[in-house]
Amino acid sequence: PIWLTSLSDEAEIKKAIHARLNGSASLKTVEAQFRKWMANREMLANFARMEAAGAKVIYRSVDIRGTAEVQTTVDEIRQAHGPIRGIVHGAGVLADKRIEDKTAEQFAEVYSTKVAGLQALLAATANDDLKIMALFSSYTGRYGRTGQVDYAVANEVLNKIAQVESRRRST
Repeated sequence: PIWLTSLSDEAEIKKAIHARLNGSASLKTVEAQFRKWMANREMLANFARMEAAGAKVIYRSVDIRGTAEVQTTVDEIRQAHGPIRGIVHGAGVLADKRIEDKTAEQFAEVYSTKVAGLQALLAATANDDLKIMALFSSYTGRYGRTGQVDYAVANEVLNKIAQVESRRRST
């Protein structure tokens, strides 16, 4: 947001966020907001670098798990800009908790954001001649991490789907 654009120091940014939340927010809330805004800055910086290198970047915020919503968005992009030649799937949700403390809903949200999200993208681009497919997995998929059983499983499924798609599309 505009009120953060001139700030770059972490402490200054957190102070501004705290003030913006009327000075009554918990440290956890301020930290969550800080991470959100820093992730947004990183994403925008990456888009700028890609465009500087000659890529056309189109960013839409959709529930990646919603097949119809993804299909509609991809169709709109295809209609406005032509064939889809690549996809980047970096969606993810973290809800770190030990497996015995994790709810079924938390597991489903983490897992489906990665797996159903990729399936929705693949369905929406099934007839496109993709030249690149970049999937953001994690070493957690192979080696695990305490509190991330859902994330680990989802990432390993992404790894397997990537292998299948690579073989299928290489002909």
